Amino acid sequence: MLRIHTETSPDGITLRLEGKLVQPWVDEVAKVWTAFEEQGQDTRRIRIDMEDVSFVDGHGKSLLFLFLQAGCQLHGSRVYIRGVIEDLRAPKSPPAEP
Repeated sequence: MLRIHTETSPDGITLRLEGKLVQPWVDEVAKVWTAFEEQGQDTRRIRIDMEDVSFVDGHGKSLLFLFLQAGCQLHGSRVYIRGVIEDLRAPKSPPAEP
C-alpha cells in the first residue's frame, strides 16, 4: 500500500509518499508526476518527501532516479531512505530493472 499526498505552496509542490514504493504503486506515482509535467510545473520546485516510506523496490528506484534527473529534491531522514537516495545520486546511469 502507498498513499500519495500532494501539497502546493508558494515555494513549490511537495509529493508526500507513505508506505512502500513498489509496483503497482510506482505507476500511480508516475501518473501524478505526469500530471505535474503536463501542467507545465517546474520540476526543480517539486519535493519528493519519503519520510514515511518503508521500502523501495527496483521499479521505485528507477522512478526516483528519473525524478533526480529532472531536478526534483528527494527527502527522507530514515537511514534506509537516505541510503537509497545516496545510491541513486552515485551512479551515472539508471539502476537496473528488477
